[in-house]
Amino acid sequence: MALDGMGPILPYYWNKFLEIDFQTGNTLGLTYLICFLSILTLLVLWFLAALILKARSDAPENRFMAILLFAEGYRVMASWYNTYPFSADMLPAMEYYRVGWYFCSLLCLFMYLSTISFYPPKRFEFMANGKIRNNLWWVLPLFTAVIIAALISSSGSTAEAFGGNYHIECNDVNEGATLTASPGSPPIEAGCVETEETFPYSWFVPGSSPVGKLLLLAPPLSAILAAFLMRSAWHRFDQEDGMEGQANEARALFIGFAGKAIIKGLLVMSIVYMTARFGDFNLADLASIEDELLPIYLYCLYGFMFSILLTGMFEGIMFSYAILKNDILGIDEQLRRSMSWGVFGFIGVVAILIVAELLEGIIPYGGITSALVVGIPLTVMRKPIYSTINTIVVILMPHAFTKDEQSYLEAYAMVMEDGVLTENEQKLLKLQAKNLGLNQDRVESLEAWYAESLESSSEEE
Repeated sequence: MALDGMGPILPYYWNKFLEIDFQTGNTLGLTYLICFLSILTLLVLWFLAALILKARSDAPENRFMAILLFAEGYRVMASWYNTYPFSADMLPAMEYYRVGWYFCSLLCLFMYLSTISFYPPKRFEFMANGKIRNNLWWVLPLFTAVIIAALISSSGSTAEAFGGNYHIECNDVNEGATLTASPGSPPIEAGCVETEETFPYSWFVPGSSPVGKLLLLAPPLSAILAAFLMRSAWHRFDQEDGMEGQANEARALFIGFAGKAIIKGLLVMSIVYMTARFGDFNLADLASIEDELLPIYLYCLYGFMFSILLTGMFEGIMFSYAILKNDILGIDEQLRRSMSWGVFGFIGVVAILIVAELLEGIIPYGGITSALVVGIPLTVMRKPIYSTINTIVVILMPHAFTKDEQSYLEAYAMVMEDGVLTENEQKLLKLQAKNLGLNQDRVESLEAWYAESLESSSEEE
């Protein structure tokens, strides 16, 4: 199943990471990096989906959101088949996977727009009907499966429905590319990067039919519409008494959709440009692209691939915050911490890649040097950088407390009215925390939040 002549896998990966060069098109190491990150993103999103189901498995909104995150997790792992230099024997598995990918893309499109069933704006109250909202979590997947099956049946094959599947293998600088295609795939031209030290290498190329391109571009457009709908629902609930919880949840969904629409929408525009300028969106023949245009092509391509991971993670955390913040003790704090460290790590990776590109050809081992140039300042300045990121994240995800936590805060506020905590009061608070099921770490976090809120209130006065 592996590529002939590649040698031990770990040194192979390491060499590919060190050889990343946008100027020559030698970016296979970056493809491997994105593939590994996509699998990590998949695991995080599926973990969040499992948490949502565990919190309230009988609630239709939890089932709906869990299905949405399962589908999003599958979508972000778009290039799993390039995590390893497989041979052409993997083409059938790749073909089956792509059917599932397009299924999840179409399902996400429907589910984005159907969130109004749980947070209906004005004029869409009919979507809140129990017969609709209670069954969306299974009706939409079934409806999507029927559409995908009908599309494949009418087209004659998956290749004709969604585009061809190709495997390109480059064994020697003097041999040229060996192209293998799934049955029914349209013919394409393939070439190898003409840098001798990069051989051997291989990768898979997914083609794209008109329907496939539409399903690739449609989710960001539906996310834009869903963001507007959630914004309307947020303001509606915010103006109604006793609907603060629903308003906060709609706000979190709005931020998740808006982040996806803005970040991925900008990168989708780059894909439109690539299609207009180069004819297609794949890595089949880098050799055919003019040298001065090759870096632009690769920046657009890999920027789009990174945006899939970034928006998927951002969306998953915001949606989980909306659904879980009132059900699981301290989940809002854990999600904020995860997002803050995720953004910190993403900034570090991007900075290393940029510096490595700038140092390429100037300093030997540009990749290792860039890691040192970026890594040392980030390590030294990690606290103020993380604090700044965390401040922004708190604005996106305000502190939220479960009913048990609110009960403890009310009791703590009562005993702290005089600013003194006596021994008897401490015993009563410990008993209260035990009865509410709060551990010591969460109690300390709640008390710290209370102290911070008093300080901020006094400063405002």
